[in-house]
Amino acid sequence: MEMAIVMAREAGMDWIIHLDTDELIHPAGAREYSLRRLLLDVPDNVDMVIFPNYESSVERDDIKDPFTEVSMFKKNYDHLPKDTYFGLYKEATRGNPNYFLTYGNGKSAARVQEHMRPNGAHRWHNYMKSPNEIKLEEAAILHYTYTKFSDLTSRRDRCGCKPTKEDVKRCFILEFDRLAFIIASTATEQEMRNWYREHVVWTDKDTNLKLLRKGVLTRIYAPMAIIRGLKESGIFIDAVTSAKAHPKANIGLENNESIHTNVTAAQSTTLKEGGNDNSQATARK
Repeated sequence: MEMAIVMAREAGMDWIIHLDTDELIHPAGAREYSLRRLLLDVPDNVDMVIFPNYESSVERDDIKDPFTEVSMFKKNYDHLPKDTYFGLYKEATRGNPNYFLTYGNGKSAARVQEHMRPNGAHRWHNYMKSPNEIKLEEAAILHYTYTKFSDLTSRRDRCGCKPTKEDVKRCFILEFDRLAFIIASTATEQEMRNWYREHVVWTDKDTNLKLLRKGVLTRIYAPMAIIRGLKESGIFIDAVTSAKAHPKANIGLENNESIHTNVTAAQSTTLKEGGNDNSQATARK
């Protein structure tokens, strides 16, 4: 993140955001479903924009490609009425340690400016001032967590901790990650599958429908449709092939071709403001 700040400043970027490989930005509330438009509408005196995160709620245990197969998400506390959140908390957690399986404090985009620094992976700070921040009321980060059964074994292979409640604290901050590691390290394949279905997969359709009607769960199809379209058009393959052929092409964002390559590859962590609506809409299409 420290390196990205330097690169963003050198490239003349206006905004920077940190995303993991299991996250997508959901710019709800913006015209044309545009992140650029969303950020252009942010008041000039705002330094940081908070995107509350929604967490994936998978309905099957055989998902292979989460971005194109998952449409149901659990909404963040920040986007729910308090009485709804607390009134349905037990049904929403399903016996797990917390409301979300993993993190719940969202991610943030920050204006690129002097004296910036990362404040963990979720926030940005400034050496010379306390950033003025706002929290978005509709837009969110979609976090696709534990969407595949293999995510259990990947947690197990991440460290060499002993599968005990005390030792796993050395490797995992979140309680659910600790439980998942212990199960993956001690249970049989079938026991793991049963645990995964009980704690992660939303198999009770009546409960799902109730929480959907109350707004705790929500359906979001736009990212699924966009990712499918990009895959079917070959844009991802072309972008990767191009990047391998020209490894230095993406360093300088001096022309529209370089910017288009970065945006379609969904690899750039920075966004450049500017340009008219027509050209931006064409690039997105």
